[in-house]
Amino acid sequence: MQGIQRRACQLVVADGALLILSARDVPLAPNGLTLDGPRRTLEDTGIRVGQVVALGGSAPADSGAAWRVTLDAAATWEPCPPVHRVLPQGLAERLRMARAAVVAEATGESLLPLLWASESDAAGLRPGVVRAAAAPARLLSGAAIRRDETSLVRAARGLAGLGPGLTPSGDDLLAGFAAAWTLVGESLDLDGAARRRVTEALLAGAARGASPLGRAWLEHACRGELLEPMTGFAGVLLAEETRDVGTAVRGVLAVGSSSGTDWMVGFLLGAGTTLAARVRPW
Repeated sequence: MQGIQRRACQLVVADGALLILSARDVPLAPNGLTLDGPRRTLEDTGIRVGQVVALGGSAPADSGAAWRVTLDAAATWEPCPPVHRVLPQGLAERLRMARAAVVAEATGESLLPLLWASESDAAGLRPGVVRAAAAPARLLSGAAIRRDETSLVRAARGLAGLGPGLTPSGDDLLAGFAAAWTLVGESLDLDGAARRRVTEALLAGAARGASPLGRAWLEHACRGELLEPMTGFAGVLLAEETRDVGTAVRGVLAVGSSSGTDWMVGFLLGAGTTLAARVRPW
């Protein structure tokens, strides 16, 4: 057991991967299991950092496990949203609606000002984490369009781990950006190898600086695997028929204190670059 919050905890499994165990009222994660138990905080159950948890039907007698999570009645879900071909003009309009909803609905401190801040006014941005993220975020967008993998690595390095929290703001932005390149790029039929070069550069740049959970969710985003609210949003955005994205956006914004907003900022920046990149030869 690596970390515990009120309604979720993180396990490091044998191969080093991170697994989330969460209460029933917590949105599903691409690397998570929902615990079917009483509605109380996990700390109240006696779970502590450092304990060994056995996963499966039974635990060996000599495993030293303090807890056993059985999987006999486990249900599965699909963290990859359905992706349909959407014409660039239609997708651009859907993204404008999503951006408007984010700007109107987002609350609290976040990286939201990056959606409208220019280089000339970046110095006056508050709070400090927004000011620190402005330059690498601009570099990230420009490097993706130019197919400059070296600059992509540098930009991701500047954002990874930036800000406080279990998943810092910079990690959330990178996960959103990677999700857009993976999913919006697929919808626009952008070359798969080219998309992978972008996401691989993001992973390389974030490898050291990102938090363990931020790095795990970035890896999942590069495979198109998202948290439950993000999966719902991407499914609406990339549906065959135009649908109201407002409700889906609000679901994303409700994730964490600022994680959902920061993810949406990254996704909108990433989606904009995929639209720009499709007109350039790869």
